[in-house]
Amino acid sequence: METRTRWVVGVSLLGAVLFGPGLVEWIRLSFKQRRLDHQLAELSTRREELAREQTRLESDSVYVESLIRTTFKLSKPGEYVIPIDSPASRTATADPTR
Repeated sequence: METRTRWVVGVSLLGAVLFGPGLVEWIRLSFKQRRLDHQLAELSTRREELAREQTRLESDSVYVESLIRTTFKLSKPGEYVIPIDSPASRTATADPTR
């Protein structure tokens, strides 16, 4: 039984020496690939969102006008822009401890 135990330990050590570094590298690369696949999925989703936004910007003039009006506070000649703060922004400026 002692010879068999030595043989098993010897083969195990030989396997660890020969395949250990490769196994560790394979595990590391597997984790990296999983992370990159997840990142690719997120970027693909973001690209689809941007493509929809581009299509809307190219085809919907009312949407473009509303973006310009809200983002830059622009108005047509004869109109007045009255900025209205949201309740959240008023609370944040009134109580700076939050």
